[in-house]
Amino acid sequence: MSLLVPLAAALLVSSAQIPLATQVQLPSGETVELAADFLTYEADKQVLTARGHCELRTGEMLLRSDEVTYDEANQVATATGNVMFVGPGGMAAVADDVRVDIRSFEATLQGGLFMQKKGVTQEAMLAAKTPEELRSMGETPIILSGTRIRRTGPNAFTVDDLAFTPCECGPGEPTWRMEARSANVILGERATLSWPVVYVESVPIFALPWVYLPLAERRTGFLIPNPNFSGQSGFSLEQPFFLTLGRSYDMTFTPGYFFGSSDQPTIGDPDTNVAGDEFTYKAPRQYGVKGPRLRTEFRYVPSETTRGRVSLGLLHDSQPVRDPRTGFFYTYPSGTPNAGRYVDVPRGWRGEASWQHFQDLGSGWYDRVDASFVSDGNYTRDLTADVILQGLDYLRSTATVFRRQEDSYAGLDVSLRQDIRWPYRFFQDNRVPSQVDPLRPDLPSPVTFQRLPGIVYALPERPLFGGVVGGLRAEFARLAPMTGGFGDEGVDGIFLRDGNHRPLGSIYPGLVDSGQGNGLFDTRDREARDRVDLTSRLATSIPLGDVARVTPSLGVRQDVWAGEYSGRTWQRGYPIAGLLLDTQLTRIWDGEKNRYRHSFAPSLELRYVPGGWGHVPSAGAQRSPGFAQPYDEVDAAVPLDLDGRTRGFLQGVFAVDQTLRVKVGNVYREPLRLRIGQGFDLTRYAPAANKLGDPEPVLRDTFARLTASVGMLTAGGMVRFDPNSGRVTQITGDFNIDNGKGQALYARYDDILTTSEAAIVLRGETPNALGPDSIRRPLDALVGRVSREPPGLPTAERAQALIAGTRLTLGFGLGVRYEALVQPLYQDLANQEPSAPFAQQTLGVSYGPACNCWRIEGVVTLRRDIGLEFSGVNFSVTGLGSFGSGG
Repeated sequence: MSLLVPLAAALLVSSAQIPLATQVQLPSGETVELAADFLTYEADKQVLTARGHCELRTGEMLLRSDEVTYDEANQVATATGNVMFVGPGGMAAVADDVRVDIRSFEATLQGGLFMQKKGVTQEAMLAAKTPEELRSMGETPIILSGTRIRRTGPNAFTVDDLAFTPCECGPGEPTWRMEARSANVILGERATLSWPVVYVESVPIFALPWVYLPLAERRTGFLIPNPNFSGQSGFSLEQPFFLTLGRSYDMTFTPGYFFGSSDQPTIGDPDTNVAGDEFTYKAPRQYGVKGPRLRTEFRYVPSETTRGRVSLGLLHDSQPVRDPRTGFFYTYPSGTPNAGRYVDVPRGWRGEASWQHFQDLGSGWYDRVDASFVSDGNYTRDLTADVILQGLDYLRSTATVFRRQEDSYAGLDVSLRQDIRWPYRFFQDNRVPSQVDPLRPDLPSPVTFQRLPGIVYALPERPLFGGVVGGLRAEFARLAPMTGGFGDEGVDGIFLRDGNHRPLGSIYPGLVDSGQGNGLFDTRDREARDRVDLTSRLATSIPLGDVARVTPSLGVRQDVWAGEYSGRTWQRGYPIAGLLLDTQLTRIWDGEKNRYRHSFAPSLELRYVPGGWGHVPSAGAQRSPGFAQPYDEVDAAVPLDLDGRTRGFLQGVFAVDQTLRVKVGNVYREPLRLRIGQGFDLTRYAPAANKLGDPEPVLRDTFARLTASVGMLTAGGMVRFDPNSGRVTQITGDFNIDNGKGQALYARYDDILTTSEAAIVLRGETPNALGPDSIRRPLDALVGRVSREPPGLPTAERAQALIAGTRLTLGFGLGVRYEALVQPLYQDLANQEPSAPFAQQTLGVSYGPACNCWRIEGVVTLRRDIGLEFSGVNFSVTGLGSFGSGG
């Protein structure tokens, strides 16, 4: 922004020779109006003096003071006493005294202060009578002062003893500022500061030998540097550079360097040591990086209907390469001089990329992209210590082009996933270092299936005839790996990093799975498939007098698959009948100012599938009948037999909804909503489903869901209970208290019964075999199958997590934020002792003025199994951005 426009205008106005006249013409040709209570001119001294309410005015500029003198002989103009200036664009200035040398264009100021105003009109600023009144008007996002200013060009100045801040916290002096010995300024472009120092109150916080500051929005230049420290990667420093590419495009280049964390003592394996003894040596931390990195971000907004951002990051990592099968460093084999020590082979080039894009193409057409990619599975874990981000298993990228209209939807989409559970590299091979195996075998990595592409056409439900509504949806999806026609998982259909084969129900690990990664289409390999899915539904609503309503429906789902590698085809279809019976009782109370409405709405929903025709595709090279191998929620839309045939069912859910609504004026609020329900599976009583005599029980989950909102409090919770096993399968709760003034308290708790990791990975159990009904329920069913734990399999586990935090802003500028992630105790494999329940705790303590035009914060983090570490310092400044990184 043009910080020095008022000064330039003041120089121009003050440099005129002002004769004894109401209107005079300056050398520039501009007309100035002069007004004062008393005017004198001393001809022998060639000095003009104006006293009392002096005012110099042009079309857009105004200069007021108690006295103005002009020495024509020495060409010096002086304004003293309550000097104030108003210029265009919200620029204003106040000073005690201003002395201007017309010949050198040099101005000396006492008590000078230049401001940029917003939220106030030019007319209101011109009407201000005193400097105090001018200062208090509107908002002041920029304040600038200096002791000597010299004009060096049409829009260029040098400023001595510059003091600058982009916001004002009150009518007094700013609580922070940036001072510089000297500065070169080009109006509307940039300022270069020599030896700038950032002061908070009167305490120097940050200093640099030289700084480039853009003085307008979207100006090319360096941004605030970003220092950081973490326990994983040690100290790092990044320096962003902003590049403007016109009004609609810009880029940011951020070179940086990670210095790496200090090595830690490591105990060597006695089995690989020649002497057979344990030994201690230094080794890097398991996670973290070391080396240079360059991040580039390109942003574009070429029109109101198009916007996007593209980013690319490249890192040359000199930390040792890791074994993707174990996640640990490679070690020298037994019998070598360095047996048991890690192999110091650098990881080399790593990187990340992302693309976010949205565009309104017109006529109801849109396109959207949300993509993220990394070079290897450990990239995110190495660059962040946050346990939540480290726990991500997949990166999902989507791109779609669609047309949405009132009566139809058509779309083409692509969905890609990256499996980041293990540190395999995606765009390079995963060869074993020659120090470990001279043959350098390439380790096969898991193959992730993608949706390449998906095509959807849907007709939303609409009136057809006689009160009947109907809808139709058609979808084509190709589910396949990026390359090749199958996943190559081997004979068990599961990718295991050690290559072992563990058949379902086995107690001990089996033999090596020779089919995994062998390039052959084996019995349980996943095959690339093309699928067409058609669903249709007809429904109507029939009132039962004034007390209830019944809504019957009838639908059909038909699926056809084609295997791209085997050339085989499959088909499966089934009808779906539904019935919804509901009613509602309402009572209204009128208060003095509010109206209260309570509704009681019981409902019973039934869903019936008598069976079907065909079956879901079988796994791998098996010929029908074989084990079914569903890929997604559409393949598993109904309960299936082992060979993929549809299992008929008759299910129901009885629920009661209660809602309290409050009308205040013309605004409705819903402070309370409660839903209680019970699921049923009546399949064994449905002979048409061929399930007569099925020993499965009738009851499924009992559930209750509550949401509440009162004043500053919003809260919610859900409980699911399995009456067959007598276990609570899900407890979820959250609340948030926020007064809107910087004080907040929040928490979320999740407790879900799940199939154990050992049963899934080691024994091949289905992940959704256990857990709440919402997890077990197929797409077209109302409830799931019975939650059972087969004998001989590891028992169920409880996935529990509590995230709680608070934010406090105290009256004297102190701010505190705290957040904790609490997870259940587990036994540390190294020392066989229970671990702390706190997985991660973050504490930030900050200080800043009430207006928050600047804030400095220190952050510490305590992570389980890592310990306490200083995460960094964040210093944010309004108008300048922030530097530092922590928490």
